[in-house]
This record gives sequence, C-alpha cells and structure tokens, in this order.
Amino acid sequence: MGIDRDHLMAYEVEDVRQSYTAKDSAFYALSVGMGQDPLDTTRLAFVDPNKGAEQKVLPAMALVLGYPGFWMVRPDTTVDPTRILHGTQAVEWHKPLPPEGEVIGKTRMVRLVDRGEGKHGMAVSERRIVDAETGDLYATLTQVHVLRGQGGFGGDPGPLDKPQAVPETAPDMVLDVPTTADQALYYRLNGDLFALHADPEMARKSGFPRPILHGMCVAGIVTQALMKTLAGDDPSRMQSIEMRFSAPIYPGETVRVEMWQNGAFRAICVERDLVVLDNGLVRVS
Repeated sequence: MGIDRDHLMAYEVEDVRQSYTAKDSAFYALSVGMGQDPLDTTRLAFVDPNKGAEQKVLPAMALVLGYPGFWMVRPDTTVDPTRILHGTQAVEWHKPLPPEGEVIGKTRMVRLVDRGEGKHGMAVSERRIVDAETGDLYATLTQVHVLRGQGGFGGDPGPLDKPQAVPETAPDMVLDVPTTADQALYYRLNGDLFALHADPEMARKSGFPRPILHGMCVAGIVTQALMKTLAGDDPSRMQSIEMRFSAPIYPGETVRVEMWQNGAFRAICVERDLVVLDNGLVRVS
C-alpha cells in the first residue's frame, strides 16, 4: 500500500503547547557549542540563566520548540517510515524569542510533490511557533522530507524551489566549531530522544559505525556560527535561514562553516573533508 495523498495532505497534527525556562534556553545554547569560550562575555549572555532580562536566546532554539515529534512516520500517515529522510530545513524569524515563556507549535502539511512511480516524493510541512498568551508569531519553520522511492501517489508534479547555489570561489569567512564526543547525549535532552543518536547497536543496524549527531544539532551549530560572524551575536538581526542536509557527522568531529558575503554558506566535517550541510542561505539585517 502506497501513500494516500488526500489523507496525508489532510492529516491533523496536534498543536504542542510547551513551557520553557531560562535554564532551558541556556542549555540549548550550550548543547550547540556556545559556551566553549567561558571568557567570551558576549556569548555568556546566551548560556547564563542568571542574566535575567539581559539573557539572550539563540534563534535556532525555535527548532526544538513546539515540536510534535517525527509525526510523519506514524502508521496512520501511510508513509513508509523506513524510506524517509529529512532533506531541507528553513526558518524565518519574526521576533526574538524571550528567555522563558510558553509557546504553541502549530504544524501542518503544505505540499506533496510526486516525481512518479518508483521515484522519490517530497513532503513539505510547516510549523509556526506562537506565544501561547498573546498569539505573537516568533518563527515559521519549513521542512522538506524526501519520501524515497514512494512516488506514484498522484501528487503535485511541479519542482520545488531551486536550492541556493554555493559560490565556486573561496569562502569569504570560515569558522571552525569543534563538537565533543558526548554532544549528541546532551543535545537529545532538548527533546529528540531517537535512539540513533545514543545507542551504538541501533547505529550499527542503521549502517553507521557509531551514533551520529542530530542534523538539527548541526543546524544549531551552524546558526550560532553565522550569528557570531555575520550578525555580531545579535539575535535580532537574524531574519531567515535555509539549508540542505547532505551527510551525517559524528560527535567529536569538527564543523567548519564556510560563508560568503551574499549569505551563502555550507558546513564541512574537517576530519573527513565531507560536506555535511549544503546549499545554505542566511539573511541578516
């Protein structure tokens, strides 16, 4: 049985109401590498919950707020959970997140692209993060999941937007961010407890020699590097970001973020000279 297009497009994902504290905001920033230099007073504002009103929040924290879990692999969606990959992720920020508060994540399907029988499908979904009390919109997240070999369900044949091309010239700026061997174990406490990132046996069964780092953790690492280099660590200047996941990285490896003046970027695993995140584009005010 293949994908039921009408059923999947109309699938109702429950709203997720989430309260978070100043400690949660600080922990998130730490989990994506923002506290590596304890003498950097600018970055301490992101990782010290004692800062009160002066505490800042890494915009990428929107990735872990109001998250309904990997709902697309639920049995009643009609998607084959063994043939789905997180392809791209985009975030548009509308206003800075407060250090603590209560938000609601509202998730919906947006589009289904069908490349034909036996070929890939593409599922585009959206999550809006709104303030639970005022309804203010903090961020809109758009993600594309690749439905490997699950085409032929009668979806939209049209192509998705063409990804940002990375310039062939040398990058204008480069920043290396080392990860630690236990980083996935810390990052998963933000809410993504999928065993692939912690259980060596699960990793081996999935074809990896050891647990891999969350793609969303890499996205957070890259976002904080971009904010530092292009926005002077001012979260209010971050407007939007988009990226494509291209390969896994292991905890303990180094993420090298290559950036160009036009906002293009990509991330490379230094130890294996492998592009792990590609076709990036960031907009900064």
